[in-house]
Amino acid sequence: MRQAIIAFLLSAFVFPGLGQLYNNDRKKGIILVLLANLLFAVLLLAGLALFSRGYYEYFYPKPLTWDIVRELGRYLLGHPLFFLPLSLLIGLWGFAALDAFRSARRQVPAAPKEE
Repeated sequence: MRQAIIAFLLSAFVFPGLGQLYNNDRKKGIILVLLANLLFAVLLLAGLALFSRGYYEYFYPKPLTWDIVRELGRYLLGHPLFFLPLSLLIGLWGFAALDAFRSARRQVPAAPKEE
């Protein structure tokens, strides 16, 4: 049970796929790490592009303040080019954590019964 908890914590709080790597499920772990990195890259590029576009279209002569950053953040979260990869990343992260926990529980040998 301890191995299942460690695998879950690695995938849930550190990075998706690390729990699978901890469970020696290398193929699935590498695929999950690569997918998560790809989604992070898409989020970063889309976020920067949308943020700069929104700033230059609506606020350009003004200096960048926290109020403007907050307003652009709301714009970002509502935009499908940012929201879709974000929701996919959250779903992938949750899948990786639950899969690591379940895989580790299946790998633990059952305790012998005493008669």
